[in-house]
Amino acid sequence: MERFTISRINTPLGIFRLAGVWQPQSVDIPTAMIANISANISVDAIAIMGTDGWVELRPHDQKVIKLINELAGDLHQHLLAKSTST
Repeated sequence: MERFTISRINTPLGIFRLAGVWQPQSVDIPTAMIANISANISVDAIAIMGTDGWVELRPHDQKVIKLINELAGDLHQHLLAKSTST
């Protein structure tokens, strides 16, 4: 597992800042396998951009876990692109 920090990612669900660990995979994963993607990403810290700045979220709250699972595909693409560009 590798540590990651995303200072800002724009998604259809909002603008987020995240940190955690992930297991890099060099293959494209079909959307149907999103559950497997989220199993390879563990988020320690998450914040969403609000109207007055960053709003910290509790990564272990059930609604936030659901949100992270919904973001898993975008996070995986971002992290994979970042790891292959370095």
